[in-house]
Amino acid sequence: MKAGENRLGNEKENRAEMRKIYLICGMFLLLSLSAMAVQPLWVIRAANNIRRAVTVAKRAKTAGQLVVALGKCSNSLPDEEVGRLARIASRPNGLKELNQLLGRANFIGRYGDEAGHLILQDTYLRIAIKNGRLTEKTASEVFARLQGTPGLTSLLSKINSSNFSQAKGHMRELEIALSAQRRGFTTISLGQKFADGVKKGDTDLDVFLRKNGRNFAIESKAYSGVVPDTMVKADAESLITFCRTIGGTTPVFCFETPPSGFTRHFLAEKGVKCLVGTPEEIMAKLDVLSNIMGR
Repeated sequence: MKAGENRLGNEKENRAEMRKIYLICGMFLLLSLSAMAVQPLWVIRAANNIRRAVTVAKRAKTAGQLVVALGKCSNSLPDEEVGRLARIASRPNGLKELNQLLGRANFIGRYGDEAGHLILQDTYLRIAIKNGRLTEKTASEVFARLQGTPGLTSLLSKINSSNFSQAKGHMRELEIALSAQRRGFTTISLGQKFADGVKKGDTDLDVFLRKNGRNFAIESKAYSGVVPDTMVKADAESLITFCRTIGGTTPVFCFETPPSGFTRHFLAEKGVKCLVGTPEEIMAKLDVLSNIMGR
């Protein structure tokens, strides 16, 4: 009788213990779902872009990529129309009118996201050739290596500004991404929007790269003189916030000319890599760094 009572007691205790375990597991599941639900949209987009970049890199290793030549993609605009749009873009404030015209054409709505962006990228690159922003060789390489990259369409629009001082910084970002592709990096995104919690509204990350299982978040400055320390400090803090949020990401600050001693010291203290030079020189240094970090 006592043995039977003991068994019944043990069974009750086991059931009670299992209920506790189920309850705890349920609470953890709810907490996990809640954490996912409150993630900012930019974090989700960045994670999706990283997954896309990993997939693209794997495909590139296993199969040759079929790349459509510039001006030859499906539904690309005729050369006469591109010439007309190039003349519009070359006027003062002409970029706004150009973007409005291409927006009304609704390529993305008519042909889908991927095909629509491809038409726009093709158009902006051909306009850049006609207006002397890019050589035909460089534009063709951009189209071959970077087509489909998140943020490329917007960046190509900006390099077509009739104001060269405004276009210069964006052209350098494009050159950095292109140099990175030549060295085996994958470009995750260009001009990735994110909230740093300090600046009003969203800010953006110039170039987001990946190699050897490591991400590199790049802030680029195309100043011919010394970049003001206050500007570097503010942008570096934003860069650090992005890297901490995404994880597995190294912050990199790139300069055309050497920064001040204060800036170098500040970046070193914050753990931000400081690289100086042309886009090719910068990517040669970052390539060495990625190989060391990937070991």
